[in-house]
Amino acid sequence: MVRRIEGTIDYEKRSEVLNDNHKVLIYLDDMTLTDIASQDGSYVPFTLEYDEKDIEKTSNYSIRVRIVADGKTRFITSSNVPVLTKGYGDMVDIKVEKIDLM
Repeated sequence: MVRRIEGTIDYEKRSEVLNDNHKVLIYLDDMTLTDIASQDGSYVPFTLEYDEKDIEKTSNYSIRVRIVADGKTRFITSSNVPVLTKGYGDMVDIKVEKIDLM
């Protein structure tokens, strides 16, 4: 069965306004074997579909986001955002941080 994770991505609008040139990349990661790391903004709603049969109830899952423009990463999640198992749900609000381009 296909299920969904929904939420919003919060980014600093004053640092950069997103337009059609930007791509928002959202990943569902199995975090079972990793440690979880420790303003004015704008919000981008999203829906990420996944197949329920691919989710192991004993695993830890996290959402990871990259926002890319002109082939360069502009924003990333700085910490893991747990979802789906171990008491975490399927609605999340994700804070991303701007990457300084040199």
